[in-house]
Amino acid sequence: MKKYISIFLFIIITTLSFGGATIQLDDLSLDEYNYLKEEKNNEINMLQAVKVSTIDPIFMKDQYSIRIVKYLYDTLFIAGENGEIKPNLVDEFSWKEDRILVLKIKENIYFHDGKKLDSTGVKNSLERMLKKGVFKSLFNDVENIKTIDEDTLEIKLKGKNNLFISMLSYYMCSITKENENGEIIGTGPYEIGDIKNKQLVLLKNKKYFKGAPKADKITISYEVSDRGRMISYYNEKADVVSDITLKRLEKWKKDELVSSDVEVLERDEIDTTSIMFGKKNGMFLSRESREAIRRIIDKEEISENIFGEKSAETFFPKQLFKAKLSKINFKPQKLDYVFKNKKIEITILNDDISMQVAEEVKTQLESNGFEVLIVPYQQEAYLMKMENKDYELAIYSILFDENYLIYNLGKVMLFDIGNNEMYNATQPFLDIMRDEDKKDNRDKIYDKVVSLIAKDVPYIPLIHSKKIMIGNIKAKNLGFEGRD
Repeated sequence: MKKYISIFLFIIITTLSFGGATIQLDDLSLDEYNYLKEEKNNEINMLQAVKVSTIDPIFMKDQYSIRIVKYLYDTLFIAGENGEIKPNLVDEFSWKEDRILVLKIKENIYFHDGKKLDSTGVKNSLERMLKKGVFKSLFNDVENIKTIDEDTLEIKLKGKNNLFISMLSYYMCSITKENENGEIIGTGPYEIGDIKNKQLVLLKNKKYFKGAPKADKITISYEVSDRGRMISYYNEKADVVSDITLKRLEKWKKDELVSSDVEVLERDEIDTTSIMFGKKNGMFLSRESREAIRRIIDKEEISENIFGEKSAETFFPKQLFKAKLSKINFKPQKLDYVFKNKKIEITILNDDISMQVAEEVKTQLESNGFEVLIVPYQQEAYLMKMENKDYELAIYSILFDENYLIYNLGKVMLFDIGNNEMYNATQPFLDIMRDEDKKDNRDKIYDKVVSLIAKDVPYIPLIHSKKIMIGNIKAKNLGFEGRD
């Protein structure tokens, strides 16, 4: 009874703290998360904020789907803990004439259907990505791929690319095959057990080439509400909970809803919470209108109030490179641009953090004479809005990965911003960066490209942060890690 009273008080307090006019108390039952089945000791229930939208790595664009890659698939190369690139499915590799990469595939690696991986399988997988993948343009310097024998293949590039091996560690380069039913099959430590509306069930691959994992099953479910995920963890319905801010975790500890020694799992994800400009009603088509909004937003206040951390000082996360040209230390100013229409609609994903950020932005805009309406959407509708730029302003999370240098640039320009012209215009810089041997010189080029993106003001980065995953003792003992 004491446990339920604590949860009920937590729901009331957190709901009232968000502002009564915008968020209403959910009809939240303490048994709402019974779809997370009672677990056995060798099974893990993981709960994240948004559901997995696709299991095919060549079509993945969101962080919630990308997270499953390390369970289902393998890449030819992987990034180590310190960012060094090392072989994974590859036994040996070498370069011929600076632009032909020769790969020998390891023996005794099998797809989940029991078929052996060979050079033809690798060739078919990569060619499928190059033909259909949403980020295929990142690999437009691949001229052709040919098999030499059962275990050996060559990838011929159009020119020298010092970053190509690291690019083969990108998640969209996961080695997969499509069976006769159109199902995607990998070689990873887990295979698909079941796909339901709220759940993705993964089962242990007992023949995994690195050794079978400790957990027999991982069930990945979703709940957009922070407090919903917390309740599930508190009631021991979930072993791992993701998409939590440090500030929220500290509050849960203070309220004794989470133990002070809870296991915090690291991730390579860096999440940039941003205000994105859309095309709806043509309100922010001009750079001047976007710049005017950027000038009046106090990102420091928003970051401190919601995340308890410092706001973004660079346009891209500083963990990625040494930023000089792309620093964004601006102080808020009064509105100095005349808008014909001062009614603004803010589009958000219907989750707790997005709502809190939107409320802060709304307050700041209203203090500058705007009339603001916050419109929350469920996942499918929200992602469609974002993809079509069918919004005026949106609260949006941009995912970066510390190991994916070129990918971060391409993803932001092609997917998050949706500006193909900008991407094409930066290609000469990217070509120079691929040819550059020294990291410091690559950072300078990268910084220049990012500064060109920032100059156009496609979005306002509020904070760069690593969202936290927490896990219980069982998850730790079963070797569950957050790092990608």
